Amino acid sequence: MRSRRALSVGLALCLLASPIFAATAHNSDCKRMTRQIARYERDARWADQRSNPLWEDASKDRAKMLTTRRDGLCPQYKKPNPIVQAAAKAADLIAAAAKAAAPYFIPGLGGL
Repeated sequence: MRSRRALSVGLALCLLASPIFAATAHNSDCKRMTRQIARYERDARWADQRSNPLWEDASKDRAKMLTTRRDGLCPQYKKPNPIVQAAAKAADLIAAAAKAAAPYFIPGLGGL
């Protein structure tokens, strides 16, 4: 009876801790893919300087494939969408303007 309980507690702890171990297991893969992406982007620049379109296209394709794989495996490396960033900045600006204008349009907020 005691061994079953200990075994079930051990299994429960392993199941609860598995996401923690899974998140750190990909860390080295994420770093490796980041280095590979940088290398292929550098190769694409070199190919452009040397007027070699086949090498440039192959390097860009490989960098894009690695970026897609890394984004799926390592969400912390995803680049934020520039449209979403611009919308967030605009929303922050509108919120700040509304906060500054509120005392003038709503009676009783002049003292805040």
